[in-house]
Amino acid sequence: MVDPARACRRRDAGFTLAEMLAALGILLFGVTALIGALSSSVAQRRTTDARLEAVALCDVALHRLQYEGVRRAQDGATDLDLELVPLQDQTAAGFAGMTWSASTIQDENRPDVWLVRLEIRWLEDGEATTEVFHRILPRQLPLGPRVLRFREQMPETSR
Repeated sequence: MVDPARACRRRDAGFTLAEMLAALGILLFGVTALIGALSSSVAQRRTTDARLEAVALCDVALHRLQYEGVRRAQDGATDLDLELVPLQDQTAAGFAGMTWSASTIQDENRPDVWLVRLEIRWLEDGEATTEVFHRILPRQLPLGPRVLRFREQMPETSR
């Protein structure tokens, strides 16, 4: 004869196969959700890093535009008759895979400044991404060319 207390202890001693499968299913669902959230987080981090690099490249491009793109107009009589050479598909050291282009908008009410439209492009997950920035650039020759022109205009005795 089978002792009922002993049979009850044998049933309570472990888990059934159905209980184990249910526990593994719950664990699998949790791990899958966690991996999905992690991959989404990594993609957002890459996007954020690329946009931060684009902002830094914007500053580099504006500096380069100011020192390489501003020149005296060919028919200009003074240093105030300037033009800004539009730069297209430029690269910058330290910003791999990113290119930038610059164009200007002139305002009749503000002849002392240019509104510069900087367009920065890069590939993100195989797709072309573009970010547009607008900056104000003073309408003047950079300091180096102004100093050189001043030296050229000085009389020999003053030097």
